[in-house]
Amino acid sequence: MKEFFKKLRIAAYVTALLTIALGVVLVAWPMEVTGLICRVLGALLVVMGAVYIFGYFVEGRGILAITGGLLFLLLGVWIFITPGSVVTLVPIVIGVVLLVHSLRDFQMASEAKQNGSDRWIILFLLALLNCVFGVVCICDSFGIVSVAVRILGIALIYDGISNMIIVYHTVQAVRYAAQKIAPIDVDAREIDE
Repeated sequence: MKEFFKKLRIAAYVTALLTIALGVVLVAWPMEVTGLICRVLGALLVVMGAVYIFGYFVEGRGILAITGGLLFLLLGVWIFITPGSVVTLVPIVIGVVLLVHSLRDFQMASEAKQNGSDRWIILFLLALLNCVFGVVCICDSFGIVSVAVRILGIALIYDGISNMIIVYHTVQAVRYAAQKIAPIDVDAREIDE
């Protein structure tokens, strides 16, 4: 049992250290990591496209196989060559969605005011904040991605440190409990009646 807990503790510490290391990498180099992930995704798409095209020529698959293969291949090459463009698209799309929602929110705040609501100004300010978030996402998409990746890195560092603390205290508690129930070694002797 003691050996089992020792292996479990070592595995938990190694996992925690790797998690902390990954978190530090994400905090220190957020855009490089996202670029690497995009390049891996691009390479996978290139391989998928090649498989589809290979299937078309070797197995005689339909026109969809070669069309899909070419699309995957071209998309994969584009992502692999320009990973930053893919990374920045996500915040821009989110920013557009936020702007559209804020326009609807402005309209609803106006309707609330027209219908005599006392809280229309709060609704207007909430819509304005939503609009500001949308503009920030569109104008500073690299910054948004960088911040998001750094937050993920901080979360991983916290996870690793908290896991190490939890494992340490759990092992200490198990040791203490085992010591309390340890058998007492005594010499046996017969009692004469």
